[in-house]
Amino acid sequence: MNFEFNLPDIGEGLVEGEIVKWFVKVGETVTEHQPLAAVLTDKAEVEIPSPKTGRIVALHGKPGEKIKVHTPLATIEVGGAAAEAPKKKEAVSVENAVAAPQAPPASATAVVEPPAPASGAGTFVFNLPDIGEGLVEGELVKWFVKEGEKVEENQAIAAVLTDKAEVEIPSPKTGTIAKLHAKPGEKVKVHSPLVTYGGVRGSVGTSAQSVKADSPKAAAAPAATRPSKPASEVLATPMIRKMAKDQGIDIGQVQGTGPQGRVLETDLKSFKSGGSPAVAAPSRGVFDNSGANATPAVKKLATDLGVDLSRITGTGPGGRISENDVRAMAPLAPAAPTATATTSRQEHPTASTTASGYPPVSISRQNGDTTVPFSGIRRKIAEKMQQSKRTVAHVTHVDECDMTAVLALREKLKPEAAKRGVKLTFLPFIVRALSKSLSEFPMFNSSLDESAGEIVIKRRHNVGIAVAAPQGLVVPNIKSAQDKDVWSLATEISTLAEKVRAKTIEVSSLQDGTITITNIGPIGGLFATPIVNHPEVAILGLMKLAKRPVVRDGKVVARDVMNLVLSFDHRIVDGADAASFMNTIIKHLENPQTLL
Repeated sequence: MNFEFNLPDIGEGLVEGEIVKWFVKVGETVTEHQPLAAVLTDKAEVEIPSPKTGRIVALHGKPGEKIKVHTPLATIEVGGAAAEAPKKKEAVSVENAVAAPQAPPASATAVVEPPAPASGAGTFVFNLPDIGEGLVEGELVKWFVKEGEKVEENQAIAAVLTDKAEVEIPSPKTGTIAKLHAKPGEKVKVHSPLVTYGGVRGSVGTSAQSVKADSPKAAAAPAATRPSKPASEVLATPMIRKMAKDQGIDIGQVQGTGPQGRVLETDLKSFKSGGSPAVAAPSRGVFDNSGANATPAVKKLATDLGVDLSRITGTGPGGRISENDVRAMAPLAPAAPTATATTSRQEHPTASTTASGYPPVSISRQNGDTTVPFSGIRRKIAEKMQQSKRTVAHVTHVDECDMTAVLALREKLKPEAAKRGVKLTFLPFIVRALSKSLSEFPMFNSSLDESAGEIVIKRRHNVGIAVAAPQGLVVPNIKSAQDKDVWSLATEISTLAEKVRAKTIEVSSLQDGTITITNIGPIGGLFATPIVNHPEVAILGLMKLAKRPVVRDGKVVARDVMNLVLSFDHRIVDGADAASFMNTIIKHLENPQTLL
């Protein structure tokens, strides 16, 4: 029989939504909870899940069209266990659309769910997770896997670019890659499909009948120990209901420790391990956001991102919490590469990049020329540099600095550095000298807010360090450098550089920089014109350090000299200011005791 699924209520006061895209097509078999479509409302994309398992008979709308709430969205042909579905049209809310089916009767053996149709068995759609504060999409840089390949849970499956950082996305499941939903260079929106898995144990459409009575799942749910109640009477979010179903847990037997007895993720974990439920601090995604002043779409986003809405003051009308408010509070923790991920990358060497940040040559032309894709970090760098050159009035000031005293002090501190386990280069001394000079010349630690007609002078010195990594130039920054000594700076510089090269750098470390240092010297060169890292005001370039003849006290002597290059935004500061700022930096470096 056919079931008419109407567009559910997707936001308080909203009467319609725009179809962004369909995840299914007519004739395709879908499973309960599988995303059918993405609908735009209140500047947020909401995925609409299927309320039934069945075959798509009709889709009532095209991408870009608006559809009113409680009007037909899809017609689904259902059968078998779904034959008792209501025969009349009904408007299903988002909560009801993803609610778990009634729990089976309690017994002393394993909990057994009715099998789903074979056509949908074992599939799992993995959506791109939130990869950075305020970011709504990421560019797929490369795949570490291919269709048909088996992957393990936590194995790196893709590299996604965001804010000049490549974040490796780990696999949430063990299974076989059935479909990759994007190509390198394409942009993928957060919460839209990235990978479809096949053969995933405990996924949507997978039968639980194969679970033995002595298996971990069966042992985790001793039905005889607690009375069971109908799943419909259990207070739990759709996400928790689905989590319980995927893990083979009868949610009716789980004692909730949340408000009004709501079942939380910690309750499921405690029940599965056989322990008694205990009140625990909310973990990611288990806050009770039901009473918050926000639309259902924003509440769902907060649940997905693990944000407690009670801690947020809304910036919307009437204090309503917006999507931007939620994303500003969202945590970020990119996964570090695992041994399995390393193995996977070695099996696909064409996915790597060269030292210049370009992918390897992949296309040959008939005349012998070759091409490489202009994508990933290399394209991001190009966009950033082009924006800076269009916006900033660049001027470069150059002077030379006698680094002899810095090198002597570093040599003297080497035994202490060895005790601390710190690699002490001259860079921490330069960061200290720069920060001290910024305190005297704060305009070099500012940005221009053109829309407001104001220069914003930054209180913190977040000093960026340009790192040349295999994937390209990345600029993490040291937060509040003005509060750190040489030892702390040395440790943080080393840590940030290692994270960049290992591609585990946090997006937060790349944001909110106030001034940048680029160290060109180890490669060579006497002079360069660095481009300001807009919206910053200045960038300090460090050139080659070498012995040079200089005049001291009327005599020619050999000293360790390095050229310093300061590029700055002439809209904000003048040449005389730049010269004085540079003189102050040099004064501190030539008297490095002032830096300790």
